[in-house]
Amino acid sequence: MIDKHLNKNLFKPTIIYTEKAQHAIKISSENATKYDIIVAVGGDGSVNEIGKGLINTNTILAIIPTGSGNGLARHLKIPLALKKAIRLIETGKVISIDSIKINDNYFFCTAGVGIDAHISWKFAEATKRGLSTYIKLTLKSVFNYKAINYELEYNNQKRQIKKVMLATFANANQFGNNVIISPNSIINDGFVRLIIVKKFPFIYAPIFAYYMLSKQVLKSRYTEEIKSTKITMYSPEQKIHIDGEPIKMDNKIEVEVIPNSLKVIVP
Repeated sequence: MIDKHLNKNLFKPTIIYTEKAQHAIKISSENATKYDIIVAVGGDGSVNEIGKGLINTNTILAIIPTGSGNGLARHLKIPLALKKAIRLIETGKVISIDSIKINDNYFFCTAGVGIDAHISWKFAEATKRGLSTYIKLTLKSVFNYKAINYELEYNNQKRQIKKVMLATFANANQFGNNVIISPNSIINDGFVRLIIVKKFPFIYAPIFAYYMLSKQVLKSRYTEEIKSTKITMYSPEQKIHIDGEPIKMDNKIEVEVIPNSLKVIVP
């Protein structure tokens, strides 16, 4: 945490280590009025917790990405190299990005149900992190996952979507590791996008993987994009992920954009 009004040659930043899950929310919210900048050192889960405490405050979030996916940092073009990320705190510019409220929680990158959540739960249990583990879990899950039906309400309409494998609410464009799930996402346009991937035949898996890794997932005939400021989903399952962290949530999921509610340092 940094008070930018102090002489940069004299001040020492305050460093606080988290002790358990959700601790970072308490740290950032309690210190938001005391510091001009609060720096999150970690992956998307840590950034999520720290960012929650800064929503609708004047305190600026800086990110030093050290996680396995770093989806938000990658979307914002924040350097992954440690020295460059630290230097950016002084040389970067400040922008406001949208926060997405999901029931009583928040996310900044992505949240999802279906195989999206299933993979996040398995990834959290894995002994080895990184892109290779994520790809292995994804391929294994694609062949074994049972598609689900959901009810949706958005833009003054109600509908059912059937045989859904993946349903991702996206504020940023990716899960992490430059795996792009929502290529049209703009993080401060006031909209959230729901990317729906329906069950596809086994032989289509390599084609879908190519679309995903080449940032062309919306070209797939099994993919649909819904753009709105507010979406309500009724899910038969309670497992979900928020910025990659697995949690359980009510069967009714209400997602709403809070425009320009978080200040972040970017290149």
